Amino acid sequence: MAAEDFIKGRGAQSNISNKFHEHSHETRDDFLNYCATEGEEPENSRTTIIETFPKTIVNKVASPDVGMDFSLNPYQGCEHGCIYCYARNSHEYWGYSAG
Repeated sequence: MAAEDFIKGRGAQSNISNKFHEHSHETRDDFLNYCATEGEEPENSRTTIIETFPKTIVNKVASPDVGMDFSLNPYQGCEHGCIYCYARNSHEYWGYSAG
């Protein structure tokens, strides 16, 4: 990725396919050419908020290397895309971007 393609404030700069989905897609060159001719952006980097109604925000922690029995997680998904994030797999499982 070229330095001019880097978006400040967005941790992960790529969005790979979700391993839990049956189908995946990738951007084709003809689509990118179309966007360039029409003056459209191929990727929409705007933040979206999805209202959910979870049964609980308290999660039981079953990992022996984490020093707590429960965690409080008021958010699903994020924009940081930290490579060390423990929650990336759960974001992907629920259909959100892992980064």
